[in-house]
Amino acid sequence: MKKLIYILLLFFLIVPAQYTAANAMVLKAGVSLSDQVPAGFFGSWEISSIMTYTNNEKMFNEVSTDYWNLSKTGDVITLSNPVSGARASVTVDDVKGNQIKFTHVTQDKNAKMTETPTLTLNGENFYGTDKIVIEKYKYGEKISTDVVIYKIKAKKISGNSAQSIQSIFMSRE
Repeated sequence: MKKLIYILLLFFLIVPAQYTAANAMVLKAGVSLSDQVPAGFFGSWEISSIMTYTNNEKMFNEVSTDYWNLSKTGDVITLSNPVSGARASVTVDDVKGNQIKFTHVTQDKNAKMTETPTLTLNGENFYGTDKIVIEKYKYGEKISTDVVIYKIKAKKISGNSAQSIQSIFMSRE
C-alpha cells in the first residue's frame, strides 16, 4: 500500500508550476473533449484496484483502495485525492458514450510517469483499467521502464461536490 501511495504522490506532485488551465485544454477537431465527458463521472469515488500485469512486482501493490474526486472548471478536468491532498489536471484523450480515456503525465529530469485510465460509467459505478508507465533516466538516457496495469472498479460516494467526500476524512468545526 505504501508503494502505491508513493506512486500516487509522484503522479500528483511532479506537476510543473507553470502548468496553467490553458495548457490543460485539449481540442479535437475544434471541440473540447472535456465537454463530452458524461456528467456522471464527476463526483467522489471509492476505487478498488487489482493488478493484472506488471514487469516489476516489487514496485507495485497487487491490490489497493483509493479515493478520487473528479471535477471540472471550464475545460479543465481535475483529479484530486482527499486523503493525500494531491491534485492534478488531466487530459481527456477519448470519449465514446459512457467511456472516457484520460492521461496525466508528470516529468522531471530523472523520471517520467504516464498514467492512462480507461473508464466506463455504469450508473453509480464505473469500471475499467489504469495503466501506469514509469520511465527512469540517468544523464538524459532512459535506464528503465516499469509498467503496471490495474483492473479498477469504483462506486460513487457523492455527486459533483468535493465537500461531501472531504467531510468523510476531515472533521469540521
